[in-house]
Amino acid sequence: MTNTQNSQASHEPQSAAESVHVARQPVFDVDMQVWGYELLFRQSAQCSTAMIEDGSVATSRVMMDGFSLAAEWLSPNQKVLINYPQDMLIQGMPRALPSEVAVVEVLECVKPTQEVLDICMQLKSEGYTLALDDFVGEPGFEPLLELADIIKVDVLGVDQARLSFVMDGLKKYSCTLLAEKVENLAMFDKCRELGFELFQGFFFSRPQIVAGKKLSSNQLSKLKLLQELGAPELDLEQISRIIQADVSLSYRLLRYINSPGIGLLQAVRSIVQAVNLLGQRKIAAWLRVLILADMNPAPHARELLFFSLQRARFLEMLSALNRAAPLSPDSMFLFGLFSSLDALLSQPMQDIVGQLSIETRLRNALLGEDPELQTWLDLALASERGQWTLAGKNLTRLGIAQHEAAKTQNEATAWAKYFLDVT
Repeated sequence: MTNTQNSQASHEPQSAAESVHVARQPVFDVDMQVWGYELLFRQSAQCSTAMIEDGSVATSRVMMDGFSLAAEWLSPNQKVLINYPQDMLIQGMPRALPSEVAVVEVLECVKPTQEVLDICMQLKSEGYTLALDDFVGEPGFEPLLELADIIKVDVLGVDQARLSFVMDGLKKYSCTLLAEKVENLAMFDKCRELGFELFQGFFFSRPQIVAGKKLSSNQLSKLKLLQELGAPELDLEQISRIIQADVSLSYRLLRYINSPGIGLLQAVRSIVQAVNLLGQRKIAAWLRVLILADMNPAPHARELLFFSLQRARFLEMLSALNRAAPLSPDSMFLFGLFSSLDALLSQPMQDIVGQLSIETRLRNALLGEDPELQTWLDLALASERGQWTLAGKNLTRLGIAQHEAAKTQNEATAWAKYFLDVT
């Protein structure tokens, strides 16, 4: 090992906490309520190539730092699934996290050796929930299937006959079945009919377009309000009257502005005072989020709104650090916030943007017709989904450092959770 490599090995663990990157993928129950999340961790871009003497130690540091970050936005009773390779499993690394929250996910590459089975039995006796990842029906995993509390079945690209065959083979095991890689709502419905109880994938972020369906009058009125909020100069008196006429908006505004972290020295006592203290930029951003939150009351829509908020904040903050950003930070925030409008409203994006008064470049970007802005959106999507290789390619293309993106993503995640909690 060269001196440079020695330096990398010695410094990598210390820098891990600074650049640890956490992505979360929701797991839903049959009612589309969030049951928990799978957490995906990544250190700096260099950590995959630096020669670290003990990879498990470095990985465990990332896991601990990542779990600490995730704990900030977990709701009560929600679980987290964390992947463990064989060496970390055998070393008992899962014990570092609380058994009532952290589910031990055994990777599909882990073979059921006696050593593996022994540690799995010990963890179960200590109260840990065991999940077997990416099961597709292959033989040889029966001992692990006997121990697993949750079996994750990969349903992507699997035909109905094969999936039914796999499900029949699992009926004899006392476990909860989780369908993973559910890519659309049709597959969600099919898996629910087959008896799956938990579901994971990107299906909640895909629009379910209903032919011939038009935007409702309620949705149209909210879009009109969004259009008013896009005006260069807002009439704060008019905005105050709109909020005062809505009990829910009034309550949520005062709860938001009086909450810790807003930076006000005294409690706000009136809507007019709140609007004026927030100012045009902040009141417009706050109202946009509230309007989107009210457009779709379905349980999964809140999770979709969380990702839209996280994406908006991520793009806003990252563009503020990059002078070459194609739009202003305010416009980048709006780009991220509106990027899932089609999924929220179950309508084609073309129909939606036609109702909004937004700048031409932003409209084109939402329609997927601006390659430069699409790269920024692809970066945000890859980062929130834990698709680290794709995220790295886009970071290189945009000239953004990995540690900046990791820090920004973590802050954006915490901000989105906080914003939704207080509104």
